[in-house]
Amino acid sequence: MHDVDDEEENMTSLEIPSVDFDSAQRDYWRQVRQSEGFDIENVSIPSNMCGMITGLLPIDCVRERGCPYPILVNFYAKVGLHRYNMLKGTTFQLDSLVKFNMSQNFVSSFYITFLAHDPALEPLEKTFQVRVDEQKANLLDFECSIARLKDEVITKKPFVPHFLGDAVDDGFFKGELPDWPSYDALNDEKRFYLVKESEWQANDWISMYLELVICAHDRMMQVRDVLSQLEILEVAIETGDKDVEPTNERLKAKSVNVYIKFKGMANVITPMMIFESGEHVERKAVVRRVLDEHSGDMTISGKFCGGQSTRKQPLVALHNKKRPRSD
Repeated sequence: MHDVDDEEENMTSLEIPSVDFDSAQRDYWRQVRQSEGFDIENVSIPSNMCGMITGLLPIDCVRERGCPYPILVNFYAKVGLHRYNMLKGTTFQLDSLVKFNMSQNFVSSFYITFLAHDPALEPLEKTFQVRVDEQKANLLDFECSIARLKDEVITKKPFVPHFLGDAVDDGFFKGELPDWPSYDALNDEKRFYLVKESEWQANDWISMYLELVICAHDRMMQVRDVLSQLEILEVAIETGDKDVEPTNERLKAKSVNVYIKFKGMANVITPMMIFESGEHVERKAVVRRVLDEHSGDMTISGKFCGGQSTRKQPLVALHNKKRPRSD
């Protein structure tokens, strides 16, 4: 009888930490929710739960010398400013990262705080907050749901640690990314606008989209020299409206498909695809931006075109192939 009592007491003592953990986990996210994931320096965790709570990884970009994914996070901050500028009609430019918090997943959410200034307004720096939720691993596919000045009104949306939604579009941009269009299709002025070199140089978001495709496929990239070697050769813009006049107004569209031909990249790293090697090779990338003006949510996705698939052929296709005659 004594042994049974001891066993029941031991079982009870083992169950207690799991209750404490659940309570501590809920309390952690309650504290994180108060700043929507951006300011978590004062979030408290019970001493017996340190190392057990699943939460955000805080990175101080001022005090810490080595930040994970430094180039990619810089681009995410610039994308947030890009979204803010499109909606507000401003020209803010990134100055420096202050900090960011990221979920510890293969597909992560980033809560980024940084300094930026608008040379057209005033030289003083302002503090911004940007949230980016990645949708796929090792591919360019993410949503930017927050891009704001830190002192702006906090959104009333429910806080979700990792958001898997999509900006609402008009139907034209639904589905998979398009492949590179044919020569004849590109010359359809009702469908595409061929961007002049002076225009793509003036609109730096075009080169940023190309660099995003590259960094998303190789998120551990550390050296900017790789990106500095890129040379854009051709850019085409596609929107859902075929009656835009003048045609270069498509550069101002909120939702677009951007087709970029370039060279200067020795190797393309992308899952299940093989590309020819060499910086001389002309490569192609497609990037889609969908900006929902009502909610402010923006999605960006992209891919390389022209590689050969490494996926094995279906057995049905193999069986359908003619076998050599044995006679």
